[in-house]
Amino acid sequence: MNAKLKAKELVDKMLHCYQGHIDEYTAKQCSLIAVDEILQMVDETMQGWLDADIIAHWEEIKKEIEKL
Repeated sequence: MNAKLKAKELVDKMLHCYQGHIDEYTAKQCSLIAVDEILQMVDETMQGWLDADIIAHWEEIKKEIEKL
């Protein structure tokens, strides 16, 4: 899935999960936190083993979330 679609999907999932209890801004912030956690996990566990592509992909998703 490309970064733009994944960003939209993450924000939509946050909105759906909280069913009207949060606004889109908050859903975006929650999505950014989730992406940061993924990036941290990749950095800690892969320790340089082919993680550049994975990190680049999630960094692009993060940029797309910020654009929403």
